[in-house]
Amino acid sequence: MKINPIVNNSDMNEAHRSVIVKLLQQKELCTRAEIAKLTGLTQASITKIVSSLIDMGIVLEVGSVKGEGNRRAIGLRLNSEENRVIGIKFSRWLIETGVFDISGKNYSRDSFEFDMNEDPAKVLSKLKSNIHEMLEKHKNIVAVGMAVPGPYLRQEGHIAIVTRMSKWHDVDFVKEFKDEFSRPFFIEQDANSGAMAEWWFGNHEKPMESLAYMLVGEGVGSGIVENEKLILGKLGTASEVGHMSIDVNGKRCECGNYGCLEMYCSAPVMLQRAKQEMPEIFSKKHEGRTREHEMIFEAARQGNKKALALLKEMARYISYGCVNLINAYNPDIIVIGDLMAKAGNLILEDIKNFTEERAIPELYEKTKIMISELEVDPTLYGAAAIATDRILRKPSEYLTKK
Repeated sequence: MKINPIVNNSDMNEAHRSVIVKLLQQKELCTRAEIAKLTGLTQASITKIVSSLIDMGIVLEVGSVKGEGNRRAIGLRLNSEENRVIGIKFSRWLIETGVFDISGKNYSRDSFEFDMNEDPAKVLSKLKSNIHEMLEKHKNIVAVGMAVPGPYLRQEGHIAIVTRMSKWHDVDFVKEFKDEFSRPFFIEQDANSGAMAEWWFGNHEKPMESLAYMLVGEGVGSGIVENEKLILGKLGTASEVGHMSIDVNGKRCECGNYGCLEMYCSAPVMLQRAKQEMPEIFSKKHEGRTREHEMIFEAARQGNKKALALLKEMARYISYGCVNLINAYNPDIIVIGDLMAKAGNLILEDIKNFTEERAIPELYEKTKIMISELEVDPTLYGAAAIATDRILRKPSEYLTKK
């Protein structure tokens, strides 16, 4: 993690602090000598920067550890427990919240459902109240991150198009949350958030230059991280794979395009098809939408031919998204997450096989495709990761000693 040259001294100091904090986030425990070796900074610079981070309450000394040449040295780690963030996943009918620390540890999770036709002001009011309660309960929260459905126009603060949620089109999320809390509030597209979660906490093989996260849930989207940074495009909507056309003669999507991928393999499409083709697999008692999706997967695992055929078709369409990501962005890895990912091995091998048939062979051979293995929903985890990433880029601005 070498330091890029920066002219301004203030910017340089902040960049050096950021690199060291991120290094400690990844390494968990490090000595000053190891940091100097990994960053290329001098021992004198490391000593000065680490002292300032200790004074800020960001870094802790944790006693003597074995250093180079078996010599004893003072170990350093992040003061993660005292620097926590709130993550929020805002989806089409469910809002999930969680408290995490800057090392990714999850302390609590909660959620509530809402009707997509409900007045957005009422839903947002309830969410704000929940966040205020969390901030009151957890005094060591340093930032809040929220993931919203894409395509999200970050400059304008609103979602360009969310299928089946027309009432939310004009909601300015930045205006709603910017000055609501005493902590910095960051907003990002859901798939971008998932990509950041996989990059920082996915435990993928290193070295890795680029990662694509494909969200296949209530909607379909993707986020790309390259060398620790999101690929965003001018308005923040780059890699919007859900609205790539896979059938120019297909049905018209709410975005204005025809035959968008989201219309063929999202969770609502799968659920609608399943209720038409195999209504017998659903219990009469309503158990919530997430449970209904699981009933389809359970039926497939028990050998239901219609369920297996439906999932195979979903896998084929998901593979078209993978092909587009491979040919357009050439990532090291594609991670599939959200509701459809819960099908796991029922769809993974088919996705790989269908993708291999259509992608450029040399690119496919160098791309790993997998289902997310994170225990926490990647988008929720990613909302926390977005907040963590932003504050770690400017630790002296956002993280202060308590």
